Amino acid sequence: MPFSRWDLRPKVLGRAIEEKSKAHNPALSQSRAQLYHGSLLNQIDFSRALRQKGGMNARLIAPVATLLCALSIAAEAGRTVGDLEVSEGPTPFIRFVNTTISNVPGFEFAQFLIMPKTGSATRPINVRYARSYLEARGYFDPQSGNLTIPVFGLYAGRQNRVIINLGFNDRVHRYKRFSIAIATPPYDGGTYSNPTVVQPRLSGTTLSYDFILLKGYADPITPIIIDTDAEIRWVGTAGVGAQNCILFDNAFYVTSGTSLLRTEFDGVTTPIADYSAIGVTGFHHNIDPGREGMILDVDTVDQTESVNLEVNAAGDVLRTWNLADIISAAMIAGGDDPSLFVYAAPTDWFHNNACAYRSSDNSLIVSSRENFVIALDYDSGNIKWILGDPTKHWNEFQSLRQFSLTLAPDTLPPIGQHAVSMPGDQLLLFDDGAGSNFQQPPGETRAYSAPRKYQIDLGTFEATEIWHYYADPSVYSPFCSSVYEDAPNNYLIDYTLAGPFVYTGVVGFDALGNVAFNYQYDELNFCGTAWNAIQIHWDDVNLQ
Repeated sequence: MPFSRWDLRPKVLGRAIEEKSKAHNPALSQSRAQLYHGSLLNQIDFSRALRQKGGMNARLIAPVATLLCALSIAAEAGRTVGDLEVSEGPTPFIRFVNTTISNVPGFEFAQFLIMPKTGSATRPINVRYARSYLEARGYFDPQSGNLTIPVFGLYAGRQNRVIINLGFNDRVHRYKRFSIAIATPPYDGGTYSNPTVVQPRLSGTTLSYDFILLKGYADPITPIIIDTDAEIRWVGTAGVGAQNCILFDNAFYVTSGTSLLRTEFDGVTTPIADYSAIGVTGFHHNIDPGREGMILDVDTVDQTESVNLEVNAAGDVLRTWNLADIISAAMIAGGDDPSLFVYAAPTDWFHNNACAYRSSDNSLIVSSRENFVIALDYDSGNIKWILGDPTKHWNEFQSLRQFSLTLAPDTLPPIGQHAVSMPGDQLLLFDDGAGSNFQQPPGETRAYSAPRKYQIDLGTFEATEIWHYYADPSVYSPFCSSVYEDAPNNYLIDYTLAGPFVYTGVVGFDALGNVAFNYQYDELNFCGTAWNAIQIHWDDVNLQ
């Protein structure tokens, strides 16, 4: 029976007592500027961002006496309002709130919330800094009590309503709260500031996510963070335009040349590793979460787009997968000649564009746009299964065909796919529908693209398509593109080359299958606008 367009087969605030602050220390702005312009701090301990649903941190709604200092004056950069001074950041989306703490021994944390613009259905940006984090980054001086709070994710060209909470271990004076309006200058993001709004974020739709990381390389501002109202909320400060980007360990990782860079939320960027000494000549496509760290897609002196590295937050290499070696060994063991399928650099015989970790059976899932989706044992690298178009070249080799999953009825194989992931232990990917460029025969080419989800049953060695989305009218995006699932059935689709080659479409769906928003951007530099887009959470961030 054919699928429908949306097929889900089984298929605070209490009364207040103020902790009095000392007068603002004017030397604080100078020390902050020195930190931003000159100092790159190492050995930072970050915790994973918590993803609690249901509003503010319980500490802030407990029945404990707190003072709400309502400051109605707009706090522009360089202006002191009450006990606070706001100073500029590297972009309009980042500002620094400076104050002085009198109860230094009792100080525990600082928190900020950026309230959504009027009429928005998005959640506030909610970030809590532990004292240890602030001290390690040089934002809190335990001698003077000087405190700087990096506030990121502001709207550009608006007055932002920002709530600042300071927490103490004093049983009586537990919290101090400020409500201020931070004015920011406008930002011209080109097409990112001026999308075509096919459908705005609807107030009646309930999404599990509110913020989106756009991986674009057309401009040197990777990554670009937008919210589901299509407002820009953050742009990269590393000065690079790169495909490769991930939010990991409460920071953004991007690449430049043969180096991996780490950009903190305050805009400070640190080079953490260079891989040229192990034969890496550059990076391509994605950075994906692995079992312990991040999986980098790399080119080497010997191989083009067929080697992956897993590295930790410090950039140390944990393991390497060389698909040329892995597939060659399997072909030789099966009696085939790998020289008929596997090639040395610079031939792009494999074209790896994404990876995913499947925890249920300790597998690495690798997307090869030229060939198939292949599953490897995470530790040994041995092939477990292959899912792909059986009319392609790979299926002509018995040594590879033996790993091919059977396609269940009404199941289509992925063709030229991107963005593999494993939500709920099911294989989700964007099926571009474009045949191979190098390998011959190239297999089937379709006239449309579609996100698809598969159930992989290793008992029956079968793949069953359990969901897909067919746009109406259909959309063909033959290269790049992505789909990711946040909470169950809360999808984000990026049609990078929709048209084809006309626009980049970013579409969100809620759990009921409703289109929550639909934005179209100019297509820049082939896949450069947003070759990939993924949900992120800034609604409950804890930095330890």
